[in-house]
Amino acid sequence: MNLPSDLLQNGPIRLRMLEPDDVDCVLQWENNPEHWSVTGNVTPFSRAALDALCLGHQDIYSAGQLRWIIENDGHRVGAVDLYDFKARDLRAGIGILVAPDSRGQGVAARALAIALRHAALALMMRSVHAEIHADHTESLALFEGIGFSRVGQYTDWTKTPEGWKDVVLLQHMLNPTS
Repeated sequence: MNLPSDLLQNGPIRLRMLEPDDVDCVLQWENNPEHWSVTGNVTPFSRAALDALCLGHQDIYSAGQLRWIIENDGHRVGAVDLYDFKARDLRAGIGILVAPDSRGQGVAARALAIALRHAALALMMRSVHAEIHADHTESLALFEGIGFSRVGQYTDWTKTPEGWKDVVLLQHMLNPTS
């Protein structure tokens, strides 16, 4: 099967691999404490760690993860990650971060659709899952709006400055017969 030439693009939205000049932008996103309760970070990333990530070849089979930068008309507006990749089980988790000034414009839905298409066609994955705080209604609506189904919930799963939060488990079947 030939992969489509526009596999990583949907209109003005394009996913591309990390480049060295992305470090400052990714540092700003990753080191924002407002994002830590959903990313699981508890300490800032160092420039050296992100330099290594941006300079290294990202092979999902050896690293277990794959990160793309989201571009909208050539401008960096966020990132999408496939993480916790299990080659034997043909599955991975997925997460997304869109810069605040680019939210509400359909960027996230298009970027996730591109990532899911890549996961299905290029990686031949069977399913992708997401874990979202139960009170993060915008994210739940986003993922359910592109075909994810709720498959469970963890109670008091994540400790945040506001207290314990439940986490909703969502799954999207890509190639259910594989």
